Amino acid sequence: MKSISAILDTHGLRDTQSRRLVLKVLMQSKKPLSQKDIHACLAKEDRVVNLVTVYRILEKFRDVGLIHHSAGGVVFCSLEQADGHHVLLSCEECGVIEEYCDEELCKHEDRIAKRAGFFPTSHVSELIGRCASCHF
Repeated sequence: MKSISAILDTHGLRDTQSRRLVLKVLMQSKKPLSQKDIHACLAKEDRVVNLVTVYRILEKFRDVGLIHHSAGGVVFCSLEQADGHHVLLSCEECGVIEEYCDEELCKHEDRIAKRAGFFPTSHVSELIGRCASCHF
């Protein structure tokens, strides 16, 4: 996996300590986090990043495709270079999210959008249910 600084550079983002800290928290989490969750994680590590700054950083990360919004908060896009539609599988029991890509789903959604006269700029779906570990 690329370093945090390399990821920021790849996406044309200035490499700041605050961005590195927020990205590290997101990359280490297996569950969606709210802005306040991220702020609290940083505070536990004695890292001071203003809550407003966390909001602004997440907005930038969203704009360049580094994160996805899910029902429970934001998650790091683990498949940023993969072609196709990003699908989040969210376990409602343990909260873990797994990300997959599917080119056919992307094509299907593009056809639906075209019929509706809609012009999507990105695709992200979320399936909510139970993971294999929690299902039984």
